[in-house]
Amino acid sequence: MTDARSFIDVSADTARPATRDVILDAAERVVSRDGSGRLTIDAVVRESGFSKGGVLYNFPSKQALIEGMVSRLILQARTDCEAALDGAQLSGENPVAALIRAILAFKHANRDVAMALLAAAAESPELLDPVREMMARIREDVISRAPDPIMARIALLAADGLHLGDILGLDMITPDEQAAVEARLVQLVSEPAPR
Repeated sequence: MTDARSFIDVSADTARPATRDVILDAAERVVSRDGSGRLTIDAVVRESGFSKGGVLYNFPSKQALIEGMVSRLILQARTDCEAALDGAQLSGENPVAALIRAILAFKHANRDVAMALLAAAAESPELLDPVREMMARIREDVISRAPDPIMARIALLAADGLHLGDILGLDMITPDEQAAVEARLVQLVSEPAPR
């Protein structure tokens, strides 16, 4: 069994200066509202209210800005998963169900930014390498804790499919149907493995 925080790099710098966060917030608003193609240093300057020099001091290029957004998303995912595990331990909830629930909530909360980053990664696929690594660690941690590892893998794949369908605007199911499917995924990973 993997330690509760095995996928979390505890050496990662979790403190960020307020200026960087304000700039990243502005960048996220730009990509959420206008798309990644409109993410420019000048757009972030206008959105953030900082001078161009202030933005460039913190993020010397659009690539650095996108990398900052990716790093912050990874940190948020780690924090959300850690909180889910801590909450599960305190409440006695199944940790796999808690992690699946946290992953689904994270994907909903970060849909617009994820969509824009996916588009930006078309130009620079290596931007998604840290996301791939973090998701692989979370996935393996979830599977290692599951009473039925195959069902856990199915639930994770289904959650990814729902998320990608949403990002790509495929309108595969209604919001009510999606909520029901997600609730069933959480329930499925809590059931004992068939014999």
